[in-house]
Amino acid sequence: MKKISKNKWMLLTGLIALVMIAISSCQKDFLDRKPLGRFTEDDIPAGSFEGQVFAMYAMLRGDGFNNHLFLALQNFRSDEAQKGSSASDGSDQALMYDDFEYIATNGGLQSYWTDHYRAINAANVIIDTIEVSGTTDPATLVNKAEAKFIRAFCYFDLVRAFGQVPKIDFVGDAAALNVPKSTEAEIFNLIDADLMEAVAVLPLSWQPTYIGRLTTGTAMALQAKSYLWRSNWGSALASAKGVINLGIYSLVPNYGSQFAKTGENGPESIFEIQAFYTPTVDQGLLYANVQGVRGSGAWDLGWGWNVPTQKLVDEYETGDTRKGATILLSGTTDPLYGETLPPYPGTIPQPYWNKKVYTNPIDRTALNNRFGRWMNHRILRYGDVLLMAAEAANEVGGVANTNDALGWLEQIRARARGTSPTALPPVTTTDQDALRTAIRHERFVEMGMEEQRFWDIVRWGIDVDVLTAQGKNYQIKNRLLPLPQGEIDKSGGVLIQNPNY
Repeated sequence: MKKISKNKWMLLTGLIALVMIAISSCQKDFLDRKPLGRFTEDDIPAGSFEGQVFAMYAMLRGDGFNNHLFLALQNFRSDEAQKGSSASDGSDQALMYDDFEYIATNGGLQSYWTDHYRAINAANVIIDTIEVSGTTDPATLVNKAEAKFIRAFCYFDLVRAFGQVPKIDFVGDAAALNVPKSTEAEIFNLIDADLMEAVAVLPLSWQPTYIGRLTTGTAMALQAKSYLWRSNWGSALASAKGVINLGIYSLVPNYGSQFAKTGENGPESIFEIQAFYTPTVDQGLLYANVQGVRGSGAWDLGWGWNVPTQKLVDEYETGDTRKGATILLSGTTDPLYGETLPPYPGTIPQPYWNKKVYTNPIDRTALNNRFGRWMNHRILRYGDVLLMAAEAANEVGGVANTNDALGWLEQIRARARGTSPTALPPVTTTDQDALRTAIRHERFVEMGMEEQRFWDIVRWGIDVDVLTAQGKNYQIKNRLLPLPQGEIDKSGGVLIQNPNY
């Protein structure tokens, strides 16, 4: 692999130096993996940039993408989820994210910010190294496109959460990296450019050795989500239809099966953060761990954070098979694995749990672990794309688009009704407002507990009405989080806190 010049390396001090130390550490861990459909050292062609690229992927296992405070930021703030666990466990986080009493020194803000910028800077180093080297072979350009996708993915998370953030798309020393916030438009211009290159260069698929690597479809799906966030309906529709027209993704017949360990990286999967766990090698994720049922003995499956609300439970129509695949009920025998949960109230602190991270007891025994660290974190899937396409088509309007929207919506509902001839009747309305309401309902139940709901109600502009109706002290200013106070302090006045904080 070609190297950056000596002078260039001399500049990579401060934050970048720390990032490279993190890359080196993550790279060793990542490349020591056993060859079970994941990347290993033997998979890396000599003289390539893929070692750095795989290390960048490994950074997505960090707390800021998977832990309880990531879920607090991404999901507790919605009407579908709440902090969970017992009342005394993390009560300060409940005040912060359930009750919108934002504090700029909150640790969740810092870990989210730090891990996202760590991955951004790793991507910047890869992009810069490749550009300085002058290497333009197809494999290297794919590596560069992977880095650009990760950078866009991280910035999309940051701009939704904080609004204006520093745009760092270069390498330099600590002083050079201490830049003021850029406008949201400038951040989205970078996201658009990065995803455009990723769509054009990434492959349609990878051989099984490289399962989980980024593809054209991954980039198109994130592109659609980014356009949808900005109500750029025509572009969102084009990107979502692009994914559909690839013809390589499909809905799995059994909705719940895709969330099991055996369903990882299946036909509906577009992007998952990959976990790897054995009794001797732990490169797993906290994602399922922090959401597992909080009980005792055999039912000590995790921290019990991020649990469904009654509103989500009540949103499902009679006969909707997704309810049983999303909501795990205390005090009942669950048909999936035949386990009987402890009762609530009584020995368990919540009536409902996120079933999408419920683990197979056979796996718990085989892996000698109860906490689901082997479970992938699903980020983008085909069901989401179909609903994004339906929403965008309805907003663009016209007979053809309305018919397309109804067709995509029916694909989702047909699977959800299962074998029942009467459950979830097809939506037939061609009225734009009525169809919009139907699509929004479908997103609520199809994407339940998958970190979509808060962002949806914000972009629809109904967040204040929805959350105040739930008794929350929520205001428009709460759409954006305060920047981490530690970053404000380190910047020496370069970074300015968000208004009202």
